[in-house]
Amino acid sequence: MKSASNISGILVLTLFPIVVLLSACSELKTDLPSPTSAGVKVHPTGWLSKTSDDFHGKSIRAQNWEMKPCQVCHGKNYEGGTVGESCTSCHSQPAGPENCVTCHGSTNAAPPRDLDGKTAKTDRGVGAHQIHLLGSSLSADILCSECHVVPPGVSSSGHLDGTPRAEVVFSNTLTNTRTTGVVPSPTYDPAPFKCANTYCHGNFKNGNSNFVPVWNDASGSQMACGTCHGDVTKATLAERALPKTSAQGGTHLNVTTCSACHGDVVDANLRIISPAKHVNGKLSVFGQERDF
Repeated sequence: MKSASNISGILVLTLFPIVVLLSACSELKTDLPSPTSAGVKVHPTGWLSKTSDDFHGKSIRAQNWEMKPCQVCHGKNYEGGTVGESCTSCHSQPAGPENCVTCHGSTNAAPPRDLDGKTAKTDRGVGAHQIHLLGSSLSADILCSECHVVPPGVSSSGHLDGTPRAEVVFSNTLTNTRTTGVVPSPTYDPAPFKCANTYCHGNFKNGNSNFVPVWNDASGSQMACGTCHGDVTKATLAERALPKTSAQGGTHLNVTTCSACHGDVVDANLRIISPAKHVNGKLSVFGQERDF
């Protein structure tokens, strides 16, 4: 039978480690850092600042615009995911960060801004994008697909490839497949930024098929009557706008009152009154549209 002193010694030996452990836990709790609303720091300080070298746009561009790593934390639709931080609070367009305007464009998918952030019409990546896409007093809008293969998504095949610039392919109706009395054969030379043999700039029956517009010419002179059909060297606007007559190797009547036959497109002062019927691949005569 154990004595009282032995039992007391056993209790002391048994309780001592427990007391030490509780004491240690108490010290650890008091040494813990205070909670912070900032959470775990994953991105560098300048991640959201466009002027910072650490701006996330620059980082993603360096990864060839690969955004899948973002989805790991922010969710497949970038709406919060496991971290509860939505990318769509800033990237509010459809598809969030994968919308076209994230990388190029602003109010629409076309520059300005280009991939380098440039906005001047004289820059190669900007050029005449907007006047084509939005149309003007001379013509209706031109679809992006007239000159480019439009990808259904940012990761679609052929979009983010190894080529240094967007491919100009001329694969749609106005630029390549519309028959206008001339076989379409459009080309684009990326060195001098010139388009050649495109329907919309003179490659049609009685037009100026040798007119080669410069993509980033911001002077506005390439929109003048006589550039696509007619002769810019003539004295009057009516003479400048007159398509090729028989004397010039064409078939157009030698009549300068355009509105007499094309009154639903142009008025007596040679102002285009229906841009949608001008540069649309059709010939409007006496109010009826037909092929050339």
